[in-house]
Amino acid sequence: MEESELRELIKEYAMQVRLDQGEASLTSVLKQVIAENPEAKAQVRSSVALIKEVIGEVNSMEEEDLSESGAGIPVDEASEYEMLTRLVSQRLLATPELKEDIKSLMIYGSYAKRLHVVGESDINFLIVLTAEKDSEKAIEIISNIAEEIITPEIAHIFDLMILKEDDIAELEKFGPDFTHIHALYAKDGELLAGENLFKDLEFTDEQVQGSAKLLIAEAVSQIDEIINTAKEEDLPEDELDYLIGASIIDIAFGLSCYKAGVKSVTMDLVKPDIHEEIIEVWGNESEFSPYYPLLEKAHAFKLGIKLPESENFMATSIEFIKKVIEFTGLQE
Repeated sequence: MEESELRELIKEYAMQVRLDQGEASLTSVLKQVIAENPEAKAQVRSSVALIKEVIGEVNSMEEEDLSESGAGIPVDEASEYEMLTRLVSQRLLATPELKEDIKSLMIYGSYAKRLHVVGESDINFLIVLTAEKDSEKAIEIISNIAEEIITPEIAHIFDLMILKEDDIAELEKFGPDFTHIHALYAKDGELLAGENLFKDLEFTDEQVQGSAKLLIAEAVSQIDEIINTAKEEDLPEDELDYLIGASIIDIAFGLSCYKAGVKSVTMDLVKPDIHEEIIEVWGNESEFSPYYPLLEKAHAFKLGIKLPESENFMATSIEFIKKVIEFTGLQE
């Protein structure tokens, strides 16, 4: 396919995604193009820079100028969340070998609260296995079922955590993968089967702050790895900004939980979107309020939207990270 043909194809899909969802994102457009044009998969995946450019052009267009020519393209990512939730639940609960093993099956996080960003937010599944059982076989069966269900097109929104019933009292040992913050959100999660083993747990601000520091430290470590990889592979600046954007949002989320403590779950602080709840936690005149534009750019980069005046993104990100580390005492 010629570059001009690919550009027109991407534009058609990006227009339809924007018409349906209000804004076209890299993930949304890539998935739709590959799903409908599998023969072009290799070319599409090697043309990310071009696709980001076209998406940026489409997102900057006036609404009345958007074409309806792509109206026949099916864009229904929202149903994927419902479909995936139903499919995972049905497959796990219908498997005889797991009948006595699953104490709890639930979802938690932004989708459980229906505050998710379609195409970007994960579905966070949580399985708690009964304490009496040998969990190794159950984990193997669950992993095999997940591999059968999760296709490459939906893998980016699937997240699964498996715990043992007697692990719940020792959340600290799970590191950043499952902290008191995750447990706090699970307490308010959506139960699919069994019982919510987190609903009667009490949490302290100190536990949430400790967990927040773990999340921030993990995100900072990821940024260090990204920067080192970028130097080795000589990645262009806009690609580096795109990769760092997600970790900046993780750090912002961690900072918000650190500042809000237990109240973070009742304030509906969720990722990846940046919205008024974070502004409420940080404050309009706080030392972090100057970084709201940085978060908006980070979110835009995560969505694959090309923004002007992004040349200071890296420098501002490092400045923000240093301030967060100092504020939380992470360097100690």
